[in-house]
Amino acid sequence: MHWHERRVTRLAAVAVWLDGVLQRPTTVRLLGAGRDFWSLVLPTECAACTSPAVTLCPECLARVRAATVRPFRADGGADALPAAEGYEGGPGDPTDIDVLPVTAAGHYRGTVSRLLLSYKNRRRTDVGRPLQAALAGALQTAVQGIRKRGEQGMILLVPVPSRGASMRRRGYDPLGLLLAGLDRRGELPAGCHVAALVVYRGALTGEPSVLASRARPVSQKGLGGSQRRINVHASMALRPGRCLPPGAVCLVIDDVLTTGATIAEVTRVLRHAGAIVAGAAVVAATPAPSRSR
Repeated sequence: MHWHERRVTRLAAVAVWLDGVLQRPTTVRLLGAGRDFWSLVLPTECAACTSPAVTLCPECLARVRAATVRPFRADGGADALPAAEGYEGGPGDPTDIDVLPVTAAGHYRGTVSRLLLSYKNRRRTDVGRPLQAALAGALQTAVQGIRKRGEQGMILLVPVPSRGASMRRRGYDPLGLLLAGLDRRGELPAGCHVAALVVYRGALTGEPSVLASRARPVSQKGLGGSQRRINVHASMALRPGRCLPPGAVCLVIDDVLTTGATIAEVTRVLRHAGAIVAGAAVVAATPAPSRSR
């Protein structure tokens, strides 16, 4: 037997022995006692249901996976979304491709919504992995749709920017962390590249004073569709020093879709710079507060 085959055999034997040790009742009790000790030193609770001593309990993890396993088109009720690329229809046109297509991993409700809120507002960055997996599924589905429409080149994944006040309060960019994790693990769709091309005007210097009122929009939470559009309109710009090749294909990325007003503003900036915005992808979608469209 060759030396490396003997080595593999020994490693396999060690793995079997270690597995047997870990399954022994005494070992199980010791590991449980260790977890209990660390939960006293560093208290932890499930980010979705607040069960003690776990980051995300198995039941909640299973619910999140089940709720995000089948990405879907979520643009039907978002009345602030912009028109689809190249759409030339008019009011009353019955076609179902008049708005920018948005793919969501799941619905913003139940365990998914609680997990997102913990991740974004309670600094629970330790639960980012299941959210990354959900976003990866939405990205794959959205990119497959773009490829089927004939685009085979590079696709830029453009995240919706975080407001400066939110960044200072949290200390991190939730959407940026999700995308960075997927990028590090090589889990982005083939031919895609993350490009933080858009920022809020408040982050820029030397902006005209006429735009000062748009530099710091208030939170979108609790606003209706028309209010959300007004709140974010002209609030963003292309990041300084960035330029886009003519016809660059972009996919806008956000965490939650409500009316689509924020996605529409990012789309406006990118299209003004000469890019083609082929769609958007989000972790979760919630029914828009206004369905007047």
